[in-house]
Amino acid sequence: MSNEDRIKGWRSRRKESNYAVGSGVAAWRLDPAKLFEEKASPAVLLKPLVARLQGEPHDSVAARRAVYEAVQAELDAEIARSGVDETLADFSRRRLRLIVRLLELDIRADAKVFEPGYMPPKLVAEDERLAAAHARRVERRKQDEAREARRHASRNDIALEVALSEDEAGDLAILRDRMHILHGGDHPRSADTGRPVGSTLLALFVYQLRVIHGESRIALLWALVGPVVLLTLISSLYILMGTHYILGMDVQTFSLLGATTWIMFRQIIFRSSAAYISARGLLNFQGVTPLMCALVQALIYLSVYLVVFAVLISAGHALELITLPESWAGFVLFVVLMGGCGAAMGVLFGSIATFWHFYLRLAPVIERFLQIFSSVFFVSEQLPEHLRPWILWSPFAHGMQLLRSAYFEAYDSQDASLGYFLTSLVFLMVVALAAERLARPNVQPM
Repeated sequence: MSNEDRIKGWRSRRKESNYAVGSGVAAWRLDPAKLFEEKASPAVLLKPLVARLQGEPHDSVAARRAVYEAVQAELDAEIARSGVDETLADFSRRRLRLIVRLLELDIRADAKVFEPGYMPPKLVAEDERLAAAHARRVERRKQDEAREARRHASRNDIALEVALSEDEAGDLAILRDRMHILHGGDHPRSADTGRPVGSTLLALFVYQLRVIHGESRIALLWALVGPVVLLTLISSLYILMGTHYILGMDVQTFSLLGATTWIMFRQIIFRSSAAYISARGLLNFQGVTPLMCALVQALIYLSVYLVVFAVLISAGHALELITLPESWAGFVLFVVLMGGCGAAMGVLFGSIATFWHFYLRLAPVIERFLQIFSSVFFVSEQLPEHLRPWILWSPFAHGMQLLRSAYFEAYDSQDASLGYFLTSLVFLMVVALAAERLARPNVQPM
């Protein structure tokens, strides 16, 4: 096409009544006041686009593409000038691309796109679909921001402030006034600082006992039957080999201490780790934390197995199968310390499970491995000298042998170290608390 042909075409278009040039250039401009409104019609982009397309050469695809790119550049400039967020900017760009696609289809189909009131037939439905997707993205973004705010508040132990509408703020003020009236008889200090930790711990302890009583009576029964089964198994192995005493300890009592203590240890690990990651419903109550839920489970099963020890030792001594401990205080002390080891392991396992949910499935494997090296079935003095270090690396082996040393008068472990055991216990607790601190933001109220 020559320049003369282009000039003739321009003059012919100028003679048309609907040719928008000169005074009609104002119709080309995007209106920023309406462009980024919440429920703006697609016409805010369609009308300027059609007007500009009509006022410039549009006989070829390349010419129309130049118009589309000019409108796109103007839209990007308005986005930068208005400082809108990226989600709304992305929605406006998607809307423009949708309008361009439908308009180009109508132009190629020889539709009268320059007639007053023109709108592509599918534009309304497609724009509604696009707006619905935009609303979902906005809602998902709000949820992500709220989740991150909760994690930040939990990680830094600060109050989470939530923006409320005027109606909700008024309702909250009314509710706060009525709560102050209800708690008007409370001590002012407790009303300001919240419920004491001891009261919360006691209430949670009673609640968990009622849950166990209502749903897990078989579990409580197994707390008594399980040690008896393992005790019988260990004792039978020794008796079948013709062994009735191990370093001055009778086989039945030796087996009872190993079986019951280790079953208590593993129950505390599994129950407290599961309670740590499943405490989301209880976290809505004031003062309740995942760590508190784990410690309550540990305390419950420590108490349960202290009762189991008392029942089995009393019944076994009445049947002349079990000997009484030389020192009740020392025996109970080491049982409690082994329970503390189980609680620390449970908190550590629960903290790891918040990052790797499959981890608790590996916990029984880890527990069985530790059981072999923890003097449950034998003590290190029974082994050859070159094998003892493989047992004594485990602090739980030291704890079990110190427990038997406190129980039996005839046995005083030469390999077990009280310092190593207590140092390992403190180190394990520190590691568990550090892991809990890191994992705390991952356990949010349900």
